[in-house]
Amino acid sequence: MSKENENDENIDRMVNLLRSGAIMLREACPVCHSPLFKVRDEIICPRCQKRVVIIHKDEEASKILEESVLSTLKSTLVTKIQNLEKDIARENDPDKLYELLRILVAFLEALERIKRIGA
Repeated sequence: MSKENENDENIDRMVNLLRSGAIMLREACPVCHSPLFKVRDEIICPRCQKRVVIIHKDEEASKILEESVLSTLKSTLVTKIQNLEKDIARENDPDKLYELLRILVAFLEALERIKRIGA
């Protein structure tokens, strides 16, 4: 596909989003730098055709994270927690058990933060 055809398709997607009631945002996609659109409660990049999450750290700056990154991180943490549970079940040394439980708490806190972000 030629670059001109690709640009035309991207513009068509954007126009269709606007016609369907989407709102064009001032933030740009971190991958392709196209404008992002809000459709209902989701923010999407029409060019990449992916959903993204915007996290406002303060009023002046915002950081855009792709939802797929958060989802992958969430899955990784769940897998680590499952593996850690097996280690905890086998461990009898109180010092090692304490260390495993400390790691578990850190994983659970990270998972909770990801859930608060909305992934």
